Amino acid sequence: MTSNGSKEKDFLQVPQDEFITVRPKPKRTVDVNAEFTPPDGGWGWVVCITSLWVNGTVFGILNTFGILYVSMREKYAKDDPSISFKTSWVGSVCTGMTFLMCMIASIFSDQIGIRKTAAFGATLGTIGLIGSAFVEQLELLYLTYGLILGLGSAFAYSPSLVILGHYFKKHMGLVNGIVTFGSAIFTIGLSLALPLLLEEVGLKYTFLFLSGLYVLLFGCVLTWKPMIHSESALAGIALSTESVYNHCNSFCTWTRKYLNVRIWRNRGYVVWALSCGMSLFGYFVPFVHLVKHCKDLFPDANGNYLVMCLSITSGVGRIVCGKLADMPCVNRIRMQQGAFAIFGVATLCIPFADNFYGLIAICLVMGLCDGLFICLIGPIAFDLVGPSGASQAIGFILGIFSVPLSVGPPLAGLLYDSLGSYKIAFHVSGIPPIVGALCMFFIPRTKQNYPAVTEVEEFAAVSVHNILENASDQDHRNYNGGGPAETELVVIKGGELLEKFQLEDGLEDYTNESDKMIQDDNQNDTKHSISEA
Repeated sequence: MTSNGSKEKDFLQVPQDEFITVRPKPKRTVDVNAEFTPPDGGWGWVVCITSLWVNGTVFGILNTFGILYVSMREKYAKDDPSISFKTSWVGSVCTGMTFLMCMIASIFSDQIGIRKTAAFGATLGTIGLIGSAFVEQLELLYLTYGLILGLGSAFAYSPSLVILGHYFKKHMGLVNGIVTFGSAIFTIGLSLALPLLLEEVGLKYTFLFLSGLYVLLFGCVLTWKPMIHSESALAGIALSTESVYNHCNSFCTWTRKYLNVRIWRNRGYVVWALSCGMSLFGYFVPFVHLVKHCKDLFPDANGNYLVMCLSITSGVGRIVCGKLADMPCVNRIRMQQGAFAIFGVATLCIPFADNFYGLIAICLVMGLCDGLFICLIGPIAFDLVGPSGASQAIGFILGIFSVPLSVGPPLAGLLYDSLGSYKIAFHVSGIPPIVGALCMFFIPRTKQNYPAVTEVEEFAAVSVHNILENASDQDHRNYNGGGPAETELVVIKGGELLEKFQLEDGLEDYTNESDKMIQDDNQNDTKHSISEA
């Protein structure tokens, strides 16, 4: 302490080429590059279980559409010669919307909050299923079950992955296995429950039962307490003429931040994304039409067991693949390539099954391939584009998936309406996965990361990263006149990053001003010490 009772100023002493210190206002110190450390336990395990419930509800309903499909055809047939084609679009639109809107939903999770986004999704899903219960025309199901439920599924599903990054890091691999296994558990349960409900209470009350599952998601959402809070980029928007220019600037910056088009210059990613998109044109056809095919050929057999078999081995495939993906001797791209090829061959073989047990064997193989394919999406994206682009790479490829997943089943239904049999439909559906697998040979050899990064971890990582990044951007805007600044200290590591940041955001002016402030303070302290002496 000096003689006048004022406290001497302490400054952070670091190498100039390693750190640059910027001090807009002496209020409090925040290091925006400080890593957030999740608790890896405690309440996080409750969040893990509720995320499993959300994932299971969303994908359990999507995966068992083939069971509802049979009842929909019977209810809305009315001697319509194209009923299979029209009914297939109901599930296809729902699946397509879910995959298409996943990345948008993850961005909303960062901007308006995880709980609000998930609650919005649960609300839409509930409305869509209740509306479907009272629909009397098939075409209206495109709106209620297709668009509304599909949009609700995406907005409920993505936050359930984002919230995991707030609670887990070290155990993310285990949590990923638990959460993704939820879809297999719910698919098995619904494949047993839905036939009983359809037989006892009919399609209307079955929809109401499924809407009850979505209502339960509100309880799950209440357990998702975010561990990191940020100032929403959307919260400060005001409809005033003075702020129009600033808001347009913010929108352009926000767009550049979230739309990473540079990953499309990566040849390996482009080939992989297009190969997967090609493969999925026939991929979802068995999930929708296999139950009806079994009912046509083997009326005494329970075709719903086929969906259950698919789900069981799919869950096993994800667990096994998670272990194999961490082995240095395993090539992940080749493993996914093999899964596509085997899945295509199995689809081609469906018409050749001359008994129900043959169909079960085929479904067990297809489910294993499904698990391998799903589990490897995240690791391969991370390997091809690196950590900075992996999350958007996954978001883009899920959007690509929405097109073939939506188109494949209706085309198979159209072939069934024309030919009265699924034989040609399954033969045609088996070709795209094989062609897609062959195209994957053109993916350049890529260095793999160990341990493998999972899809869940990437969705969670982008949330935590963007929350910290948003906080920095908000403080930077406040310093430019948007309000009182909350940040005193910003630390930037690396000379190249500093030069880039200076060019893009004009940090050099702030740095020079900060250095001048520090020099003036030091001179004043020196003069004061001399006067005391």
